[in-house]
Amino acid sequence: MRFAPTTFTAMLAASAFALIAGCSGGSQSSAPALPAVDAARTRGAAPNHGKSWMLPQAKTKTLIYAEDEQTGNVNVYDYSSGTQVGTLGGSPADGGCVDAKGDVYIVADDGTVAEYAHGGTTPLQTYAPGGSLVGCSIDSKGDVAISGSSPGRVIVYSKGNAKKGATYSNTECETMSPMGYDNRGNAIGVGQYDEVSVCALLAGTKQDTTLATSGITINFPNGTMWDGKYIEVGDQEATSGKDETGMNQATLSGKTLTSAGETILTDTCYRGYTDVLNPFVVGKKNTPANTEQGNIVVGSNLYCFSASSGGIEFWHYPKGGNPFKMYGSADEITVLAVSIAT
Repeated sequence: MRFAPTTFTAMLAASAFALIAGCSGGSQSSAPALPAVDAARTRGAAPNHGKSWMLPQAKTKTLIYAEDEQTGNVNVYDYSSGTQVGTLGGSPADGGCVDAKGDVYIVADDGTVAEYAHGGTTPLQTYAPGGSLVGCSIDSKGDVAISGSSPGRVIVYSKGNAKKGATYSNTECETMSPMGYDNRGNAIGVGQYDEVSVCALLAGTKQDTTLATSGITINFPNGTMWDGKYIEVGDQEATSGKDETGMNQATLSGKTLTSAGETILTDTCYRGYTDVLNPFVVGKKNTPANTEQGNIVVGSNLYCFSASSGGIEFWHYPKGGNPFKMYGSADEITVLAVSIAT
């Protein structure tokens, strides 16, 4: 049974189990240099009543955008050092994505999505589909797909024009996780009604359809995104009897999604339990332009925050296993997107 993060935190606080702090280390020659986090844990920016700021050097860095649960801001961190370089103030965020040039799209809980230039603080434009929004994705043509839940739907803005949105829905995915575009313009995601289903808005069509699967089992829907080689379909309960985050690599032929392997993200902060919401695959280029499979996954394990040892974590991909690096944070944060400077 899965509990909401706040419920789980309260339960954990009352638990008498000993907690194992910290994450495992490691190295990878092809990965970007990621220095070890200092012993002192850093705290995000204080509540700023909607004000935003960004250091000038942020424009040339690869940036991690993460929602700060305590302040309601989106904090921006230097990918290579973990140093906070900015903050986007405003409505708390529920998701994020990037386009080919590195613009970042922040999905807010007020039913809007704001587009920011890489390292920028003023929205370039705002999408306002309304309702409960969970994520977004941009394809290589610049189409913006925003995922909504309860009811499950995807709103597509052709070439990113915020005034031209078309909505598609599928009752099989009433409760929806973020959909992601593959390299052919198919928007694919996981949702559920009576059971878990994979839904898709196939390129060139105007109907949200249900896909068949081969070799793929999803117990609890998570976000979907392009990893540079495969469409990666997420599962928040990939291991029977134990929460571990699964990332299914898959290929699409017709209306059948077929497994090409699965990555399992594990951790050491709380008895091996791992719950990474919408883990983000980092490649050499931003997601829509990425043509080589990424080798790093960035995310935040909610169990670690409940165990007072959380932060931004890095896993090898598609190998998986325990994280090889972490930037600690005193606040509970959720990684939304990683943007590469172009």
